[in-house]
Amino acid sequence: MVANDGTRAVDPSQYIAQHLQHFTGSGPSAFAAGDYARTFVWSTNGLVVAVVLLVVVTGLAALTDRGSLFRLNPVMGFGKRLYVWWSCAWRQWFASTLFFFTGVIAFHSLVAKATLPLMGFTTHLITSGATRTSPAWPFALMEIPVVLAILIYLLLSLPLAGYMVRSGLVAHAISETERFGLWRATLLGVTTYAWSIPGGLLIAELAIWFPHHVAEMLRGLCLVAWGMYIVLPRQLRRMTRLDQPG
Repeated sequence: MVANDGTRAVDPSQYIAQHLQHFTGSGPSAFAAGDYARTFVWSTNGLVVAVVLLVVVTGLAALTDRGSLFRLNPVMGFGKRLYVWWSCAWRQWFASTLFFFTGVIAFHSLVAKATLPLMGFTTHLITSGATRTSPAWPFALMEIPVVLAILIYLLLSLPLAGYMVRSGLVAHAISETERFGLWRATLLGVTTYAWSIPGGLLIAELAIWFPHHVAEMLRGLCLVAWGMYIVLPRQLRRMTRLDQPG
């Protein structure tokens, strides 16, 4: 069989076989055999990290609060608990968002001012032969602004979260202490993140097994429940200790 342009036409059976092979190699079966397997491995690793973090923080909390890890004092009903949690959560999210954008702007300003001096210094090290024993030093020096920015952001996020949570509790007359310094705010921020991050990781890992529209709704509900019944009791326990004299 000859085509109009003088070239031999492809055999129809071969044409169909090639497209079927391409379809089976790039379609859902390939995803099930390849991408889904990688997703499963990644999800398993994430679950392991989340579970290990939860075991660690639960074990540390059990050393001081045996049998009452998540008991609220004073006792609250569902509506009151939800109201108090939301009062703390929206303040923390709002302040964290503003702080994040402020940090991004400050980081770009820092990089703009530090890039040229660092490039000049690393060029001097390379030309002088000081990096012969360790060629990675110039690249490590160029990462200093990034490392400093991350450390500063993390260190300042802890007391910021503590102050926001405390202001939410004060709004409901739960915390009555007048003096709430930087160290106390940092401790409350550590408690907040120590229980929020593992729970968020665990919920995110479990939610990926559901369809997207179901996963988003399930993730939101689980995060609210986790904050109300896990994070909030731990925050109140921390505030109770911080309010005690001495």
